This record gives sequence, structure tokens and C-alpha cells, in this order.
Amino acid sequence: MNFSLRKFFVRADPAYTAAVAQYQATTPSSKAINLLLHLLPGVLAYALINVATVHAAGLALTRLSDPNYQAMVLVFVTLVWHAGVPFVVLTQVDRLTPRAAIAFLGLDRWDRKGLLVIVPLAFILYTLVSLPFMKYVYGPLGAAINSVPVLRTPDWVIFQDARVYNLAPGFLVLLAVGNFVGEEVYFRGYLLKKIGFLGRWAWVVNSLLFAFYHVWQPAMTWPLAALSLAFGFLMQCRKTLAPLILFHFLANVVWGAIIGMVLQ
Repeated sequence: MNFSLRKFFVRADPAYTAAVAQYQATTPSSKAINLLLHLLPGVLAYALINVATVHAAGLALTRLSDPNYQAMVLVFVTLVWHAGVPFVVLTQVDRLTPRAAIAFLGLDRWDRKGLLVIVPLAFILYTLVSLPFMKYVYGPLGAAINSVPVLRTPDWVIFQDARVYNLAPGFLVLLAVGNFVGEEVYFRGYLLKKIGFLGRWAWVVNSLLFAFYHVWQPAMTWPLAALSLAFGFLMQCRKTLAPLILFHFLANVVWGAIIGMVLQ
């Protein structure tokens, strides 16, 4: 990327660079913990939803309908965990003020150029690049993953046959906020800075672990690991969360609709 093109796409942010330098994990144990934190909420969701005995116990304990129980678990993981863990660690362990924690997460900067120019361009490129992959690779790769017994998505999971869209509107709103906002706060706003010790590979590792964290629906999401690199790369370029949240929304909602229409 030559200088002029780099200047167009990449946003300089000294505060972002300083946060990575000051608050990245430094000890072997903290490095391992922050890498594991990428996967831990997904493993929790997998245990509570996909493991038959735990799933049955959760239904008995909460006395919720199965769809509402799964929605409750996913709201906890994608919204409560993803927003709560970074804020608690930043304020209680790193001793940041609430305002400084919000700034650390990149929630205090809008990046108008990123929202209005860079994200639309990135989304168009992302869609064009992904079309042949989705047509020829995604289906067989998902089927291969689903053939592994421990990775097979159980029939009762609400993402099978898009049953998630039958949930009450309140649950859908909370899941949407957790998906588009919570995941970006957690993965790009928080963990990507914490694993800054990986240097130029931090955004690659963060993106791949983000894909594999969706362990409760591996056949649907694990084949998209390569495409998930777009999220980390976009954060490397813009260094604030607003463009990532918009891109995440477009990738989940608009991209899915476009892929469905084109491939049909």
C-alpha cells in the first residue's frame, strides 16, 4: 500500500497506540489469559446450550421455554459478558476511571470518514471477495465440520432453520445489541489491545479467535474464519469502534441477504 493510499484508509490515533503500549498483557500468565478470554464466553455458551445434560439442567432450573433459555444464555454471553468483563478489568485491575475505560475501548470517537466512506468501500470489497467462497467452499466445509460429533450443532439450537427470528422482539433487540456492539467492544475494543504483545499478528489472531469463539454454532461460523480477518484489519486501519459496529451490522444482516439472493 503506497503512502497516499495508506493515508486515505489508515487513521492515525496516538491514544490507541498509547493504550496498546501501556495496557497490553506483559506476563506469560496474563498473555495466556487474554488469549483464552477470546474463547471462554463461547465455550460457556457451548456448554449451556449444546451439551445435552447441561442444556436439560438449565431448562429445569430456569423453567423457561427452550428458545427463551437459549436467548437468555446468548444475551448474557454477547452483551453482559462482553461489555462487563472489559469494564470491570479496566476499572478494577488497570485502575482506569469509567471515562478513561470508555476511551480505551474506542467508544468516544465516531470517525465520520470511517463510517461514511471506508466502511461502505470495505463492505463492497468484502462482498465481492466472499461470493466465490460462499458458492463453492462454505457449504462443503460446514458439512465437514458438522460431521464431527462433538462439533455437530444439535437440532434444538435456535440458529437451526433460523428459528432465532421467532423470539420475542425484546430478545431480538438484546441479541442484536450484543452481536453488533457487545462483540466489537469485547474483541476489537478490548482484547485486540490486550494482545498487542503479538505485534503485527495481533489483529490476525484476534480475528481468527473471534471466528472460533462461536463454538455453539461451528458449522455456521467456523468456515468464515478467513473472512473474519476483515474485522481485525478494519480495526487496524480505523482504530475506533464505530466503523466496526457498522461493518458488523452490514456483514451480519445485509451481506447475508445479498449472499442468499445471489447464490439462489
